[in-house]
Amino acid sequence: MEAILFRPQGNLDLKRSYQLKQIVDKLINKTRNFYCIIDMGLVNQINNFGLTNLVIVRKISEKRGCLLYLFNIQDDIQLIFQLTGLDKKFNFLEDESFLYSLKPKLLLC
Repeated sequence: MEAILFRPQGNLDLKRSYQLKQIVDKLINKTRNFYCIIDMGLVNQINNFGLTNLVIVRKISEKRGCLLYLFNIQDDIQLIFQLTGLDKKFNFLEDESFLYSLKPKLLLC
C-alpha cells in the first residue's frame, strides 16, 4: 500500500490548514487505499480552524478508504487534542520504524 507523508510547518491556522486540506483532497481523489500520514513535528500551534480542517481531512480520508494517521505531535498540541476529545477520533502513529518501513513520499505543506 502506498504512503504519503505530509509535513505542515508553522502554525496550523486558517490559511495553512486549508492548504493542507486542499493538497490531501487532491491526492486522495487521484489515489485511493493508501496511508495518509501527517507529521505534526514542525507545527508550532494549532487553532480551531486547524482542528476543523483536520477533522474534514479525516472524514474525506475515511470516505475514500484511506488510512489517516497523525504523527510526531508536540505535547502542547497533544493536550489540545485531549481537551477537545479529538484524541479519540484520530489515529496516532507511535512507531517510527513502521512509518519508515512504508517508504512514504514526502510533501512539505
